[in-house]
Amino acid sequence: MKNGKGGRFKPQKAAFAVTEYFILWALLFVVGIVFTQALRNPVSYVFMIIVLAIPFAELAYTLIARLSVSTAFSCSKNTVAKNEPVTFNIKIKNNGPLPVPFTEAEMSLPTDSGRGEALFAAALPLNGFGSYTYSRTVSFPFKGEYECRVENVYVSGLLRFFRIKIGIGRGVKLLILPRRLQIEDLRDRYVGETTSASDDPIAGSDSAEITEIKEYQPGDPMRNIHWKLSGKAQELMTKHFGSENGLNSCIIADAGPEYDTARFSPDVNDCCEDAVCELSLFAASSRLKKGRRASVVFVNDRGRSGSVQKRNFDYADALDEFVPVYAACRQTHRVPAGVLLRYSEEGVENDIIYVTSRLFPDDVTALCEAVTTNRAVTVVYFVPSSKALDGGKLEKQAEAYAAELRAANVAVRIVLEQELL
Repeated sequence: MKNGKGGRFKPQKAAFAVTEYFILWALLFVVGIVFTQALRNPVSYVFMIIVLAIPFAELAYTLIARLSVSTAFSCSKNTVAKNEPVTFNIKIKNNGPLPVPFTEAEMSLPTDSGRGEALFAAALPLNGFGSYTYSRTVSFPFKGEYECRVENVYVSGLLRFFRIKIGIGRGVKLLILPRRLQIEDLRDRYVGETTSASDDPIAGSDSAEITEIKEYQPGDPMRNIHWKLSGKAQELMTKHFGSENGLNSCIIADAGPEYDTARFSPDVNDCCEDAVCELSLFAASSRLKKGRRASVVFVNDRGRSGSVQKRNFDYADALDEFVPVYAACRQTHRVPAGVLLRYSEEGVENDIIYVTSRLFPDDVTALCEAVTTNRAVTVVYFVPSSKALDGGKLEKQAEAYAAELRAANVAVRIVLEQELL
């Protein structure tokens, strides 16, 4: 446990404690008794009375100091994007005229890496009506919800004989949002289309037959606006093509299970969680921009292990509102692909995009079996090879799975960490 100004912090469970400095008074008391017995004069008795009064005066001073001290805790922002600096401030204020030379603040603040560590600022001197502010600026490298708190403040008197704990329990919750990626678009596939050997994205056909013209709705692609008809109708009208009509996308986000940190760097699972989240949001956003409906299936282990949830989106604005909810989710347990694929309704959601950071043989089998005449399946596979001791082996395994999937008419896009930097 660290102190802001040197030394070692000693937390206490009781609200009131006698410190080791009280031994000094005990020694003084013994000296006073010896002095009084030896001299037996009025001066020695006065000295003894003063010695006896010291702890009572110190206790009174400590109680007054406890009533005079107040704290405030804040951060510059409550919701920020990854790698954006956030400043935390704890202000300890003396509202009385008497100095409070010894105060200690027990805080839980993130480290410079944003991973969270208990930090302590100790022995903060406060003059009469004075204050002290402890600040720390941190940039969080991973999405998620973090809580930063002031747990307790400890106050001592002038001689530090007694220590009173003031329970604060006050904090702020900080939400770190994932990045909204701007990468090469995912391959746009249609039902019945076969995969190619190349993973390069190709655009959908713009020359498809127009099957319907409707009033413009927020989220409709601007390129589909029928300008001539809009001019006549005095309102925006959009074209709907046969190749896109009824083609709904289901994005399945699978970030688990966790990698063994004995063979990988300590931040590998945070990296995978973020990559799956950001790639899934990108896939959903790219489909919505093309006038599709999209749904996101994800696992959230914060409430209970293996809790699968699904959200449906018609417009990009609805997806933007969902981002803070998804940012706070964590997945630490594996849910087989066969289970997750049940959340996509065949014939209704027939464009399946499975985003994952780890595959197993039974997952590959389930994905191969998911391809039908009514469903096209794409796998976006994030491979954290730079985080592994045997990264080359991990990439070879990914290529082997990709070959098996492509043979079953599943499109595969392998994404390495370098592409997301």
